[in-house]
Amino acid sequence: MLMKPDDFVLLFCNGEPLSRPRLESIIPHPKKIVCADGGAQKALSVGYKPDLIIGDLDSVDLTDPRISDVEIVKAASQENTDFEKTLRFTLEHGWKHILVTSFSGGRIDHTLGNIQIAYEYSRQTINAHHPEEEAEIVLIDSQFMIFPVIRNLVLQTSPGTGISILPMEDLTILSTRGLEYELAGRKLPRGGHGISNRATQSEIEITIECGGVMLFVKDV
Repeated sequence: MLMKPDDFVLLFCNGEPLSRPRLESIIPHPKKIVCADGGAQKALSVGYKPDLIIGDLDSVDLTDPRISDVEIVKAASQENTDFEKTLRFTLEHGWKHILVTSFSGGRIDHTLGNIQIAYEYSRQTINAHHPEEEAEIVLIDSQFMIFPVIRNLVLQTSPGTGISILPMEDLTILSTRGLEYELAGRKLPRGGHGISNRATQSEIEITIECGGVMLFVKDV
């Protein structure tokens, strides 16, 4: 489902991790393993050794011998979450393709905040003149792969796959192709107006005229 999966950094938050076989089925050879604070423990628990740990370091066990030689960046500011600090650091170092895991499964406020942060950082990298500089930030948990869509997205999937479209702006206008309930220049306000659709083809397309959405693709 991801284009050029070997270009992706695998970023662990401090939520519920997926199994290593499941993650390897998506990105067999991550470019880097980057962890937001206690995400390091989650990475280790499923067999990944971090290359980099970022955060205020209040959740990671720094005495763990498995990370004794890992690069650690302390970012003590309390104005941003550890995920946001890690995402910003990753993007600033030129790693534009990021698969975020273990971002959910714990506190719902953390989960919603992580989804919002992924969308905002994707939106900030949009550049009409240099699309190659745009970030590709994808989230995955045990139920969904989640894609920020600010411009256009063509995605390979399977007929019958559950699709939900969650508007992230006060007004979003979009069109779709390959869904059971197609949208053609449809205006969607914030809220649950695009929930519980379904793919009818092996390829779907979302075209954004204004605004932006998070596209939830059911992981079956």
